[in-house]
Parts: sequence; C-alpha cells; structure tokens
Amino acid sequence: MEESPKPPKRNDDAKFMALAMRYSGVVTEFVACLGVFGFVGHKVDEKYGSDPWGLLIGLMVGLGLGLFVMIRQLDKLNR
Repeated sequence: MEESPKPPKRNDDAKFMALAMRYSGVVTEFVACLGVFGFVGHKVDEKYGSDPWGLLIGLMVGLGLGLFVMIRQLDKLNR
C-alpha cells in the first residue's frame, strides 16, 4: 500500500517564503539600477543632443553596477 505524501511543515514554508523574498529583492535592485541609469542617460541625451550614446552608456553603467550589487548580495545570501 502506498503512503500518502506528508504535507510540508509550516516552518519549511516560512523559510522558503523568506528566501524567495530575499531573491526577489536582489532582482528588484538589479532592475532598479538599470532603470535609474538608463533614465539618467536618456536625460543626458535630451540635454546635450548626444543621441543614443548617453542612454547606451547609462545602461552599461547600470548593468555593471547592477551585476556588482547582485553578486555581492547573492554571496551574502549563500553563506
């Protein structure tokens, strides 16, 4: 006779939700870095007429900073 699967304990669910919230925070920080620096680059383009270089440089800086922050945060989470 097969045993029915045991329901997960509430403590395991809470740990999973806490970990999921931490990882979603890391993703939010990454997207925020891209958005903020992309916006700043766009505004630089509007002010100085350097289309599309300000936006591209802003996105690259945002990507680099976002990756740096993301790697640092994930390193802290996995300790």
